[in-house]
Amino acid sequence: MDVKEVLRFTDNLVFAKTGKHLADVQETVLRGVWQGKTYIQIAEESGYSEGYTRDVTSKLLKVLSKLLREDINKSNFRSTMERYQVSHNSNFLNYNFLEQGNINFCTEASQPPQTSQHSPPTQTSTEDKTQQKPRLDLRDAPALKTFYDRHSFPLSALETWILEQNCRLLTITGMAGTGKSAIARHLIPQIQTQFDRIIWRSLRTSPPLETTLKTLIQFLSNQPEINIPANTDVQLSILIETLRENPCLIILDDVQQILSSGQLAGHYKLGYENYGTLFKLIGEIPHNSCLILNSWEPPSDIITFTDDNSAVRLLQLTGLGEAATEILRQKGLLDEEYWSELINLYQGNPLWLKLVAQTINNLFGGRVSQYLSYQPVFLSDELTPILQQHYQRLSEIEKQAISQLSNEIEPVSFTQFLAKCQGSQGELFKAIQSLARRGMIEKLSGETETVFTIPPVLKQYVKMVAE
Repeated sequence: MDVKEVLRFTDNLVFAKTGKHLADVQETVLRGVWQGKTYIQIAEESGYSEGYTRDVTSKLLKVLSKLLREDINKSNFRSTMERYQVSHNSNFLNYNFLEQGNINFCTEASQPPQTSQHSPPTQTSTEDKTQQKPRLDLRDAPALKTFYDRHSFPLSALETWILEQNCRLLTITGMAGTGKSAIARHLIPQIQTQFDRIIWRSLRTSPPLETTLKTLIQFLSNQPEINIPANTDVQLSILIETLRENPCLIILDDVQQILSSGQLAGHYKLGYENYGTLFKLIGEIPHNSCLILNSWEPPSDIITFTDDNSAVRLLQLTGLGEAATEILRQKGLLDEEYWSELINLYQGNPLWLKLVAQTINNLFGGRVSQYLSYQPVFLSDELTPILQQHYQRLSEIEKQAISQLSNEIEPVSFTQFLAKCQGSQGELFKAIQSLARRGMIEKLSGETETVFTIPPVLKQYVKMVAE
């Protein structure tokens, strides 16, 4: 979009309202505003006084504000015009403007009327809402597989948060294999009729924010990538406007890939801090859409504006509990009376249990009791790399803390932990808090205070690393 297109668009708007085209002085000041020049610079180039150019600009922007029904000023003029280019199909220069008290974008010279803003582009405006289907882009989503019932939670809770409590930003966290992606994938069929557009994208390759925004805008607004401005602030504005106009569901998977290793949980990688702006805007600005983040750990800034009654929710997944017995049954394991012990040993993690079930079948003919007779816990070649990925993300103070916890036979209180571990009280407190956010330690209620421990599988890995 160049200055000539802006002047043509503005001239059409003003002519539809007043019956008069832009005067030369109005075109001059608009050109200067578009180019980001000061009033003094505009005055010097135009030959008019600074006061006069200010007055002309102010009156013209007031007219545009009324016509476009939003506050337009000198500082946001360019971003607003660029947003209108995208949000109105990049063809607004050819629209016929019908005057009915205010401007309405009703018809287009060479195309049929558009569908309702809440209808998918593939639907016609005459179709009944119950017959409409959302536009889906699930190319990055996992396939629908067997879902192990967690006593109807958290699926029912997620559905309530999103559809009844208007949750705008939902973060699902947990260690690898806990079922974050599976839950989000099985949630889609239950709520998809409430959204016009649904897109699933993985951040496994750590794309910069501008790449992610272009992908989302292109799909959600059905615009060619070539028409999307490169400026990140403009892209954010376009995305938010799109989320207001059309109920959209966005799932961003593997969010931990834009978060830093070697630091406490939730810190962004260098150059990825602007993702925090995206999450903050979606969580705080009213709209009818929802963004779901799947991550090993929550971004730290999300914690600051999450509470029980807000439109921002955080769900930390743990193991399946007794529901995990279905996994062991499907794998054909024997000695059902020992299954609970095996489940507790592997923290009810679905992936970990599938891996150990494979080992038990291969080495012990499916006999769980025989496997459990061997101590310490056996870490297979498939499970060790998974634990290694989590361990390598820890800061040095976290590694020190988890190493101390791995040497404890019984759960310890924070007071006991401080007495045995080197480091300042503040640093150790942050380390424990960070490990809890990563799901790598368990908090238990003792008789007088909370105690901490780590899962047996992780404890064995930490000891192995220390040897």
